Amino acid sequence: MLKAILIDDEPECLRSLAHDLNEYCPGVDILEQCDSGKAGIKKIHECNPDVVFLDIDMPYINGFDLLEMVPNVGFEVIFTTAHDKYALQAFRISAVDYLLKPIDPEALKKAVSKVRLLRENGNTPKQIHFLIQQLKDLENNSVKKIAVPTFDGLEFVTLDDILYCQSDGAYSYLYFTDGSKLYISKTLRYLEAALCPFHFFRVHNSFIVNLNHVRKYSKTDGGTLILTSGDHIRVSRSKKDELLSLF
Repeated sequence: MLKAILIDDEPECLRSLAHDLNEYCPGVDILEQCDSGKAGIKKIHECNPDVVFLDIDMPYINGFDLLEMVPNVGFEVIFTTAHDKYALQAFRISAVDYLLKPIDPEALKKAVSKVRLLRENGNTPKQIHFLIQQLKDLENNSVKKIAVPTFDGLEFVTLDDILYCQSDGAYSYLYFTDGSKLYISKTLRYLEAALCPFHFFRVHNSFIVNLNHVRKYSKTDGGTLILTSGDHIRVSRSKKDELLSLF
């Protein structure tokens, strides 16, 4: 059984989440339901949960403040949010799970399954502190790294080191300036959401490029980017005009 604490300042959201967990996730034992960040901190210290379902937008102590007040985060966190687009970008960068309200039962089951797998494999939830740093970096417009899920954990990757990304069905390759590559368990669509706010661009269904490493655009073969590494990346006709407008 996964020991869970629910933290949300809206009583109806707490009731709804508790109902959905009982209905769709029978392997979750709800230890406490807390209606404030202050109460949540107290119960986290008392109960030692495996997972905390944490609302972001709460008065006095919001979800991110709460995590900064817990010195050693030994539990997984699934954030719940209604509309915080700024925070959603940080989640993508940090590979942290979140659920949009109203919560979809299938998304809930998937998030719980991921937590169960992480706990069974003994992974430490280090990406939470990485998330907090990414939020601060986003605020200062100085994001330098993202966390990407691999098959055995997380890889923390420096943005400037990425040349381009290539789709491989439900997975992707990241190619780096030092000639190495990384195979990750995420789609190109996931990487597009995480990378494109930071001077990356999806030039083709199969490719995202780091615009900082573009050396030349060639009209041959329907449109090709030549990178500083010498790699040639196809550009789709539908993306050409938008791409060229960025330079």
